[in-house]
Parts: sequence; structure tokens; C-alpha cells
Amino acid sequence: MRRFSTRAHVTLGLAAAICIYWMSTTTAALCQDSGKPTKLNSEVEHCRRIKDERARVRCEKEENSRPSTNVPQQQPAEPGTWQLARTPNPAGGPDSISIAKIANTTGSDQDIAGLMLRCGEGATTQVLVVLIVPLPLRTHPKVTVVAGATTTEFIASVMTPGVLVLLPEKASALVEAAWQSVPELAVSISENRRSLHGVIPLTDISTAMQTLQSNCPKAVPAR
Repeated sequence: MRRFSTRAHVTLGLAAAICIYWMSTTTAALCQDSGKPTKLNSEVEHCRRIKDERARVRCEKEENSRPSTNVPQQQPAEPGTWQLARTPNPAGGPDSISIAKIANTTGSDQDIAGLMLRCGEGATTQVLVVLIVPLPLRTHPKVTVVAGATTTEFIASVMTPGVLVLLPEKASALVEAAWQSVPELAVSISENRRSLHGVIPLTDISTAMQTLQSNCPKAVPAR
């Protein structure tokens, strides 16, 4: 039962995570139920108005078989692989681009699902820890990261809808240098009376960084 619950939370968390940047800046619920295809009301009403039952059923089947056009497209994330995601900005600005790795979360003591790297302003790479169970919003948990023989502590920020923990800029420098020489990160998160733990493998992180940076918008030099 624990294994099923863990996998379900990871899947839902990742579906929400690819929409995270824009949910806080728009009023439209573009990413609501982002793991399920949705249909426009006009398409559904068109089928319901057909009086002939056979024709109506055929119409509904055709509509359900069509791919949804109003949901961000992303391949299912598999444990141990880096997944690149590009989420359009409904407000018309630049896309949100990220690459994430989901750890194998079948262990009973794993509270952390994986790691997400996201394009920031300029050449900055934002570092986020993906959780299995969300934390309260607008909180700032203490995050301890053990990378080889080095231990680093951060005061992080919980991002909407609670499954992403954004590390400060110091982590950006570490993921681009020191963390690329270690096989994994041991992460502990303390928030109020809760303590979360997990191990994030960093296999192929150098290649993942190159893939992300090649897709990030290039900074425009100041004139």
C-alpha cells in the first residue's frame, strides 16, 4: 500500500510541478488536473445535442480520442531519467523550461521524489527539490544537503502547490560545479515539527545541465 501511495503522489506532484511557475501569476487554472486531458465545453455540448443515440456515442468517442490542446505536453517521467519540460506561459511571456529527475521512491523512508533544475533569469539555474507530500505554502524550511564530504544548509522557499522547495542562489553555483562530481545528494528538510529525508542520485547531471542550458532563453546584453 505504501508503494502504490508513493508512486501516485510522485506522478501528481510532477504533473503539478511543470505548471508551477505560472499558477502564481495567472488567474486561469491552466494546470488544474494537469495529469488528465480536458475538452472544451463547446465540443462536449456539440455531441450532447445529437438526438440519434448511435451518432451521439460515436461523436463522444471521436472527441475523447483527440489529443487535448490546452494542457502542457510532457512525457511521463521515469525513475532515474532526466525529463525536459517546456510549459507555455498563458500570459504570453517566455515559456517555463525545466529538467527533472525522479528518484526511485519505493523505499519506505524516502520522502523526497527528486530534483528539478529550471531556467532562471540570465544564466541562472534554479534548483528545486521535488517532494512526495506537499508542505505548507509561504513557509521557509531548513534544507540540509550532504554532497560527498560537504554539508550545506539552506533556508528555502515552498512554491505553489507545495511539492516544490526552491533553494537559494547558492545552490545554483553548487549544482553547476561541486555537485557534478558527487554521485548523489542526501537531503533533509525540516519544517515546523516535520522532518523529510531522501537521497537524490545525480547520474548524468552534467548532460542534463547542458540540455537545460541549451533550451534556456539567452540573456539579452544591456546596451
